[in-house]
Order: sequence, then structure tokens, then C-alpha cells
Amino acid sequence: MPFRVLRLLSFLAVASCLAVAVPSRADANEARVVSPEHTGNAMDPQWSPDGQKIAYEVANSQDKFTDLYVLTMGAGEERIRPSAGASGLSGRFVQQKQVNHEFAWSPSNQLYAFASSGSNNDFDLYLRGVTVPIGTPQKEGGAAFSSDGRKIAYCSAVSGEGDLYLLDIYALEKEPKRLTFAEGLDFYATWSPSSQQLAYAAMSEDGANIHVIDDVANPRSSDRALTSWKSNQIKPAWSPDGNWIAFFSNHGQQDHTQFDAYVVPSVGGQPFRVATNVVPPERRGPTWTPDSKSIVLVRNDPNLGDPLIRIDMTTGSEEILPTGTVNNAEPNLFDNKAAGTWKVSFVSQGKRGSKAQKWRRIWVYEMKAASRP
Repeated sequence: MPFRVLRLLSFLAVASCLAVAVPSRADANEARVVSPEHTGNAMDPQWSPDGQKIAYEVANSQDKFTDLYVLTMGAGEERIRPSAGASGLSGRFVQQKQVNHEFAWSPSNQLYAFASSGSNNDFDLYLRGVTVPIGTPQKEGGAAFSSDGRKIAYCSAVSGEGDLYLLDIYALEKEPKRLTFAEGLDFYATWSPSSQQLAYAAMSEDGANIHVIDDVANPRSSDRALTSWKSNQIKPAWSPDGNWIAFFSNHGQQDHTQFDAYVVPSVGGQPFRVATNVVPPERRGPTWTPDSKSIVLVRNDPNLGDPLIRIDMTTGSEEILPTGTVNNAEPNLFDNKAAGTWKVSFVSQGKRGSKAQKWRRIWVYEMKAASRP
């Protein structure tokens, strides 16, 4: 096993016991709000590949619908919906309240996919520039683009339970390829940096566990379990170097609504807890920094305003990002190489002590990037 892996595992084994949260000293600037206020809570911000846009959802819990927006930094935002002509939909339907969510950017920066509840409340997948739903007529969602931009993995009810399927976006006329075959729901698909492997969560009677398909061309023979606990292991996220997979788990928690963050070698091995009592994002896994050396999470601590924290994967140390905001959630990170910084988008209810705290909006915090090799 490489020295780096041995060193990391030794630190991770004690990180959950010894990590101490301290404010970051490297970043003096607080976060700034970038989205307008909507009559609902913003969630799931996702940077575009070029860092010029942020896609996000607004959930209106009272009327039970969700809108999608793409915010262009400094130039307003656009609401994202299926077009009036999609599947023969009328303009009247477009005005109805519907659920549009689960946005996914393609690496090409111009293409994206999302799920919409449609005219019959069955969720369909839509691809920018394509006026009909993609996939099958069954309920579908959770699209994830491969890092080469050619393939989309998604969850579909076509098998009757909820399995993962694969689409080639350059051959949408072809039948989707089924990827998972076991009983139970398979979801939270996420691609490796190489575009050859796929991690996901597989639900069974005992809970959910993290699996990896090593070769999407041969999914039956290359599917393996990374975890096997009788608890819920969800929302995997590959490190940018492809060596690790982070995920959330309630393993060992008496309160099963409480989650910790873990990492496991992508080739297999013993998972290690890196942070206790964190708030998982609604749709995504833990947020890696571009150097694969740290993870940005949200500490479940209302007394501190649910702060954003960064866990150093080498030392196990933990620092609080001084965003100046409270009720934080959903961090997502963009590598601003030109400025030598990392920009973290997240949702927050506002500044600490502010009386104008009603709906969560999108905020951005910029911190100095770690030294590059």
C-alpha cells in the first residue's frame, strides 16, 4: 500500500476522536449573498464547470413545488423548466406548479439535465436542447454526467424497483443500458474521474450500502460492495484523484437521523470516520477540495449556526470556515485557479445576528487554495 495511503489511514483512525474545530485564520472575508430572495428555501447549489454560473433549486413547501434556476454571476438568473412544446405539453401546463429538480451540469459547460414531474406527475429526465424526455416513459431522476461528458447514469423505475441505467448522449435513440440488477432501490449514482467506474448506494432490507461498478460496459461482473453495515451509507463522492470515496453514514448512531462522514479507499478497504454529527446535503455527497486533501462539510451544531467546516485528510484537523452566516447547508466548491482560491457556494438563512432571516438563499465564500504541487 502506498505510503500516502498508510499515512492517511493512520491519521483517519484517530481523527474523529482528536479533531478540534477552530476558526480558519487564512480567510478574513465573510461570505456574500448572490441569489435574490424567493418565497421558499434555496437548496442544492451547483457551480457550472467554468465557475460563471450556479444552478440551484427553490423549494416552496407550502404549495409543494420546486423551481430550478441558473444564476449567472452578476447578470441575473433564468428559471429552468421543460419547454412548452416538450412532449406536446400546452402552455397551460407550463404555468402549473410542478417539481423541477435534481440539476446536473455536463463538463461541457453548455449542457445540463434535470428531472421534472411532468403533466402526469411521473418524473422524467430532460436534457438541454432536447424537447422530449430522455430515457423511458417510467419515473426517472438523479442524472449524473460522466467526467468525459458522454454518458449519463440515472435511476429509473422501468424495472419495477428503481435501478440504475446508462445513456449515451450521442446516441439517445438507443435503448438505455441497465447497470444494476439486485433487489431494492439503487440511487445516488456518481462517476469516477476516469468515467469508467460508478459509485452508488444500494438499498436492501438491512439498509443502504456503497457499491462500485468498476466497468460500466460489464456491470454484472464488476459490481462490488465497499461497505456492508446494517445501517444507511449514502451519497458517495469520489475524490478528484480517484483514490477515495467519501460518504455519509448513521453507522453506530443511536439516533438514526444523525449522520457522520466516512472515507474508504476506492479499491476497497476499511472505511474510516472523518467527522461526526454532520448535515448531509439533500442530493450530493461530501464536497472534496480539488487537491483531494480535505473535505468541506456542515457541522450539525445549531448553537454555532451549523457552520461550514473543512477536514484536513492528512492531519484529521478540523477548522470552521468564518462565513459569518447561520443555518448553513449544501456546500459546493469551484476551483478558481486564476485567483488561487476555492469558491464555496452554499445556502444560508443569513448573517449571524441579522433580523432579516426568512428564506435560505445562495451565498459564496472564497478561501485561499492550498498550495499546489
